[in-house]
Amino acid sequence: MSKRKEKQQEKQFTMEICNCFDDLLEGLAYLGRRAAGRDWNAMAQRIAQQGSAPTPELLEALKVLQKLTRELDRRCPLEEDELQELFGNLEGFQHNTVGSSSRAFFLLYMHLDRYQGDLAAFGRQVAELDEEQAAWGIAGIFEEGLPASRRLTVQQYQDLVLGLSVPAGTKIALLELLRDRVQLIGRAVKCLAPVLECLAGSRADLEKVTRPFLRDCERMEPEALFSQLSRMTPEPGVDYLMSPFVFGADSNLALDLGDGRVRFYCGVLRRELQNLISGRNSAQDQVCEIYRLLGDPTRFDILCYLRGHDAYVQELSHQFGLSRNTIHHHMNKLMDCGLVNCMTNGNRMYYSLDRERMQLFLQRQKILFDRG
Repeated sequence: MSKRKEKQQEKQFTMEICNCFDDLLEGLAYLGRRAAGRDWNAMAQRIAQQGSAPTPELLEALKVLQKLTRELDRRCPLEEDELQELFGNLEGFQHNTVGSSSRAFFLLYMHLDRYQGDLAAFGRQVAELDEEQAAWGIAGIFEEGLPASRRLTVQQYQDLVLGLSVPAGTKIALLELLRDRVQLIGRAVKCLAPVLECLAGSRADLEKVTRPFLRDCERMEPEALFSQLSRMTPEPGVDYLMSPFVFGADSNLALDLGDGRVRFYCGVLRRELQNLISGRNSAQDQVCEIYRLLGDPTRFDILCYLRGHDAYVQELSHQFGLSRNTIHHHMNKLMDCGLVNCMTNGNRMYYSLDRERMQLFLQRQKILFDRG
């Protein structure tokens, strides 16, 4: 292979969007939020303070999450001391709402790729890791660039912990964590079991919250999506996997799978909240952008044409006397604003009116003009 081709191959970016959430991570995040006392009302209040109009999708997602959290709280009772010891954040790390600096998270997160749906088997497998493997897993939460061997000597681990800029009590807790890991893992798994059982029965609600996020992801170019949602810089030769994160709705977590793949868990409300904070998500902005796109008579006529039935590219080209490239240009604009869906059937690419998004657009107009 020529050097030029090698350079081109190095620059190639790949990312796969995974449609399924990780129920073990969701369980950890739920208990982390619960230990931190962060309910969804706090997020709703922050949104209200922004002064921008949240989308109907965002409001519906918060409603579903509030209902699901109440159900989990009811069905998964926990002593407060146990909750705080296992799922409360240790002091000194960056503040977070999903418990990513809790004892349970330190012990389990870096091994999520071992979880295959059987929580008890996963717990036994992680508890049986030797001391160097366990040390690597804990240190992976607060230290980057760990050995690819997925092992860390006890001395290396102790040096990393003692070098942290965290309170002395947190350093002691991290040193004890390695020593007491087996019994702590057992207790964490016992707490997680009813949570995962409840989540398994609530898949419809989780999918309802996840669906709009995945739909938006499919409409974007992978590299643009990666840059918006991830805090990472893409590395040559790495395959990225993106999974939705429900209880970490505004969070972003990465997990190196150790085989040239990196999974990152992206909060399903992250883009919505980013747009809201930046002021790009007000009802006025949303309506204005669609008005601007539909100000083109051809795009408006195409949208009206799609009210009656789905249409493929050649049909639209014939109907409006335009080249296929021009049709693609207009359809990309309509897909960007979410009013049109695209589906491939054999060799034909069909376009259809997204009636749900059209209804949301009409609701946003109502939000804007009914303010009186």
